[in-house]
Amino acid sequence: MNFSFTFASDEVKIDSSEDEIHVEVAASAKFILGELNPKAAEDWDNAIYIHSDYDGKRGIGAVISLDTAKIVGKNWYVDITGTQGAYDYAKAAVLQNKTKKVKDDFGNLKKYDNEAATYKVQFAQLGGVTVGYNDFTASLGFGYQKDLAFMVNATLETPEFAFSDDAVKVQAATEFCRARIGDKTANLGATMFGASAKATVAIQDITVGAAADFGLEYAGAEFGSLTETETNVNVDGRVDFKYNFVDVNLYTYAGKSGLESNDGEYQDFYLEAKAAFDLNAFELPLKVTVSAKNITNAEVELEGGKPKAGIVPAVKVEFAKDAITAAASFDINTEKKTWNALVYGSYAFEKFTAGAGLSLSGKDELNKIAFAAFAESDKLVKGATFGLGYGLKTATSDKFYGKGGAVAITDAGQYTANYKADTAELGHVAAFCKIAF
Repeated sequence: MNFSFTFASDEVKIDSSEDEIHVEVAASAKFILGELNPKAAEDWDNAIYIHSDYDGKRGIGAVISLDTAKIVGKNWYVDITGTQGAYDYAKAAVLQNKTKKVKDDFGNLKKYDNEAATYKVQFAQLGGVTVGYNDFTASLGFGYQKDLAFMVNATLETPEFAFSDDAVKVQAATEFCRARIGDKTANLGATMFGASAKATVAIQDITVGAAADFGLEYAGAEFGSLTETETNVNVDGRVDFKYNFVDVNLYTYAGKSGLESNDGEYQDFYLEAKAAFDLNAFELPLKVTVSAKNITNAEVELEGGKPKAGIVPAVKVEFAKDAITAAASFDINTEKKTWNALVYGSYAFEKFTAGAGLSLSGKDELNKIAFAAFAESDKLVKGATFGLGYGLKTATSDKFYGKGGAVAITDAGQYTANYKADTAELGHVAAFCKIAF
């Protein structure tokens, strides 16, 4: 059983009522007692760990993070904690990209969080300063190592401008990065430029939004394994339309760098669409979502070549009323002939919440099945959440811990087990406790 004692972030302000200029500092600290991975723990930049046994699996530690260090004036500020990252206004609504090597509270590289697939210019944040003036934001940073590497990047973002009594809003941003790495055998260089823009128009019950990210990535012939100069132009965009109970969006990507996803890297062009219908407007506690990934059936970069990735239509129906939450979903890949089905539900009792989920998948016929169940409560002890979960095959404690059982069972990929090959596998029981101060 793992325990995590968490201290919420606190902000300290040194402010003189007689002066317009003051300092703002915000930091967070987390005290941990539980199972630690010593090698992973060493990777934390601002962590102190004390191991209490010989195998290094149990111990106590603290993670300290400096979130903000600003000098603030009347309509400006200077932040010395570093530069901004590349801006990213357009993101996929359906396609997901798995974030790897996500550490849990104990320094273990166990969690894999899915996030929206997206394109943005790739460059590292550097040590430097970020400056704000009248809601404009700019940053400048440098990285230098004698006789080896030099990097510089700069970013600029405008405030959100509003027109026609706030019915129209627009915003834009840009970024630049230049990197050069040199040693006795090579002199490598790359330049990246990006620009982003977004706008929304709201007229009575109708809202229309559009966003786009543009990137120009140049690598000289001496960079990496390239035999000649390579210039990649990439762009992604998203359009949203919302009226009453209907919410529709369209996302597309075009470029040579590739759009990374859980399925691989889509090449050249990708298109998806999603529509959600909230029937609560008609006093029906239902939400129906239909979507289609990779409408153009683009190729995807995998080991061994570039096969067609397949069009993936899907439907999901969600029910929520009073203490009951339930859902069912189904998707199929038209090229690979694979399919996935999921049904789950939960009920909120007075003192605890319990639920279960069942996942089925296959290619032509059923070949994988998964099941998970949980019960958890945050009402037994103030500030504490206790839980107990069961999962077939792969439902180890890290699947429940931190997310909670209600979230864990909604992911069809969490507990997939090959029921033909693993008939003797009875599954795993996970107990967890979270205490926050």
